Amino acid sequence: MSSIEKNRFGNQVETEIPEDATLAKRPGHKLRTSNKIVDRTKIEDQANGELLNSDELNKGEGQKLEFYAFDDQVGVIRSDEGIIEEAVPNQFTGPSYRNKTERFRFDGHKMMHHLDRVQAWQNGEPFAPIHIDMGLTKFCNTACIYCYAVVQNMTKGLMIGREALLNYIEDCGRLGVRSLGFIGDGEPTLNPALYDATVRAAELNIDTSMATNGLLIDMDRAHDLLKNMSWIRFNLSAGTAEGFQKVHQSKSNNFELLIEKIKALVKIKKENNYNCTLGLQMVLIPECFDQVIAEAKLGAELGVDYFVIKQCSDSEYKEIGINYEDYQSIEDILKQAESYSNDDYVVQVKWNKIGAAKETPLYKNGFRKYDVCYGTPFLLQISGNGKIYPCGPFFNKERFYIGDLHQDSFYDLVKSQRYWDVHNDIANSVDVHKDCAIGCRQDYVNKFLWDLKNPPEHINFI
Repeated sequence: MSSIEKNRFGNQVETEIPEDATLAKRPGHKLRTSNKIVDRTKIEDQANGELLNSDELNKGEGQKLEFYAFDDQVGVIRSDEGIIEEAVPNQFTGPSYRNKTERFRFDGHKMMHHLDRVQAWQNGEPFAPIHIDMGLTKFCNTACIYCYAVVQNMTKGLMIGREALLNYIEDCGRLGVRSLGFIGDGEPTLNPALYDATVRAAELNIDTSMATNGLLIDMDRAHDLLKNMSWIRFNLSAGTAEGFQKVHQSKSNNFELLIEKIKALVKIKKENNYNCTLGLQMVLIPECFDQVIAEAKLGAELGVDYFVIKQCSDSEYKEIGINYEDYQSIEDILKQAESYSNDDYVVQVKWNKIGAAKETPLYKNGFRKYDVCYGTPFLLQISGNGKIYPCGPFFNKERFYIGDLHQDSFYDLVKSQRYWDVHNDIANSVDVHKDCAIGCRQDYVNKFLWDLKNPPEHINFI
């Protein structure tokens, strides 16, 4: 049932936990709302650029090039030498380059770069995931008040064993999995096998990445991470020590510890010309609205590659208590934060998901522009205890359990009927407007696949 109350920070939160739901006895640390967390094992299917250089452009004989700047973007005007011409349509003067290319695509998908897997899906053929998000542990050394992992029933001490993890990496190589994100339900640096797994994945041409609070990174193995990972993202939703203590529920002096580690990693990266992208990510909640500008400035000072601001993904029961309409009150602040971008540093807001309460390409008041989840076979998720599920919101639900890395060969699982039966069950039985969390990982993939699966008439008239 819907419940509205004020949290301990004085902000209004709303949850939708049923009165008869079985609650977890030891749910973990406090969220924005409380310790009232649903026990997932008990809820089985209840409802059945720089200015261009003119020498780099092709120029006709006697032709003059002029550059035109507009909103920090640059275009080119071609004219004959000595003749000033007014802009006239259909003069075929060449591209004006008013649209900047994106260095990073935080808000969208990259499915067009994996059309072989899309074609297999359209043909009804089995295929390996393009990417897998996974935890390496089920516990953490901080207690962020927006933590989605708490609603996935965190368990202190659980992690994927070293042998199981390395065997899984080998299987991913055999299957042709293209990337792994160690960004799951626990802090990855708490698993000592992280570093060897990253090195082995690179040897098998598997891209890896990591989302971490950064406090426990082993600096003696920093080179292994920076040399072999595609990117490392620091989950930091504060630009000051005071904000860090409030939002991450960690000692304020840990903020300075983290800042020094990030500075050291940036220095190592630059000195060794490593390609690993380093960035900051803020999960936007009312308790850190006052930290947005401070962190945008901090990212530039640290020399990281980007600072991204994303929505807080709430559970289907709204246990974290997010009201997406609150985001509309600070749109001016978010736009101001983006103004701190420069040639070496990108500040970007995930506007489509931040605007979940508005009419966006993905949502209108949280309702999706697709009715079926087709995305799980392309983007799989694995819990930090080694158990495999099609997606995070269904961790611990036996109905969608695929297997365990400690007991099963991942290679054999992907080839099994059970694997595909679970993915088909998601597509056939899940109400994406009700059963799924807003801002889920498969959102953009699903929008793309839905449009592909449901073409309009006259598709050849493009």
